[in-house]
Amino acid sequence: MNTFKRKALASAVLGTLGVAGSAHAIFQDPNNLGQALIYPYYTVNSAAGNSWNTFVSVTNTTTDVKVVKVRFREGKASAEVLDFNLYLSPNDMWTGAVIPATSDASSPGHLVTFDVSCTNPPIPAGGVDFRNFAYTGTFVDPLAGTLDRTREGYVEMFEMGILPPGALASAAIHGASGSPTCTGLTGASLGGTVGASLTAPGGGLFGTGTLINVNSGRDTMYNANAFGSWSAIAEYTDAGSLLPNFGSTNPPIAIVVAPPRVYVATFLAVNIASPGARAASATMMHSDVINEYILDAATRSNTDWVMTFPTRSLFLNQTTFTAPFSNLLTASGACETINLTFFNREERTSGTSGVDFSPTPPGAAANSLCYESTILSFRNGSTSSPSSPAAPSLVLGSQNVTTVGVSTTFQNGWADVSFAGAGATTTGLVSDVQATARNAETGALTTGAVTFRGLPVVGFMIRTFDNGTLTCGTATCQGNYGGSAGHAFRNSITPAP
Repeated sequence: MNTFKRKALASAVLGTLGVAGSAHAIFQDPNNLGQALIYPYYTVNSAAGNSWNTFVSVTNTTTDVKVVKVRFREGKASAEVLDFNLYLSPNDMWTGAVIPATSDASSPGHLVTFDVSCTNPPIPAGGVDFRNFAYTGTFVDPLAGTLDRTREGYVEMFEMGILPPGALASAAIHGASGSPTCTGLTGASLGGTVGASLTAPGGGLFGTGTLINVNSGRDTMYNANAFGSWSAIAEYTDAGSLLPNFGSTNPPIAIVVAPPRVYVATFLAVNIASPGARAASATMMHSDVINEYILDAATRSNTDWVMTFPTRSLFLNQTTFTAPFSNLLTASGACETINLTFFNREERTSGTSGVDFSPTPPGAAANSLCYESTILSFRNGSTSSPSSPAAPSLVLGSQNVTTVGVSTTFQNGWADVSFAGAGATTTGLVSDVQATARNAETGALTTGAVTFRGLPVVGFMIRTFDNGTLTCGTATCQGNYGGSAGHAFRNSITPAP
């Protein structure tokens, strides 16, 4: 029923806007149910000596058996560090945890799970280390090839299709015993069996990420970003393939709601960016990222912002790049310049200049976000929020960090980050001329190419508080707190009917 309603909605929107021939277009689902999910950040880094763990869950809210590609990507250049195929039976939930492989800060991330849902390959009882094979050897990139790159990044999941009723689907169902048999669902090459059986994805997936720091007693959660109508066809690959991904979006049409306007845009390939990559990116395009910060001295507060660009690697490499991005991948990353304005809670404001941002990677412009998942670390030079060293970030312990210095008198407030690169501000992401835009208030309709300015970004703010040792009845306890909130955004889209 949910699947039908979403398809009916897409058909209604496309029909209303005058787009014929397709009832399928990718969109960010406001109800957090979709065919594709992005978990903006995982980490096993340490902050203030305490290691983070990241717990990931995905839930199938439908009565179908779904085959899902699960892929962990490191945060510097989006290289794959682990992938596997997951079978979700009706109403099934899968959970896993990313923990440090060892206590050594140079060790990789490590995935463990106690879940019995079928995976291919099966996840060992003791878990599995993340790997650096996708950014070393034949696939070496300009950045360090060390395993500690795998300690932070993000997660993507794509529903490759539905297993229809039959022996393969039955093997994924948990049944009375609580454990599926997984017969026929594991092996080196299943394209002729599992892949050949799949029907198109149906959606209905949602996910959460939990960042937990056991030693400090802090944890917080976020919802995965959910994308509806990612693909109208089954898109199966065996484990170990870089496909499917957002470049596989089919058809390459995006629905973007920017009240009071609704845009439906079709995309063509440009340079290395496929039509699907450009359509998926349109659903995440924002000119500004807005959120709060808190650096109160009394509670020794700190704030990090997660800024993740899930499609960036589909637009650039070491030899070329395509708008809306503005730089190649180098030893400094692929740096995008930003402007930042911050406010306190009483309307006072200030802006940052190049000297206020650190660290500036070698060869990078000031005020840069250089990685696939960059952490913006707010500092005001206080004892609990020192200006240096810049890395690691003070909340998440990130090494992929850009530090923002705010005035010492600005202990709390909000900030606005705008993307300043030429690709983001001038060229933008331009659709095919078949695009349409409707003003829902006036009914005005325009047709022709649509330009989305900014960058495709997701993420959230996370903050911590430390009230020290407190009296808890007859005992003492730590007064450590934390929380997170998704970003707010501004869009810059033309034309605006």
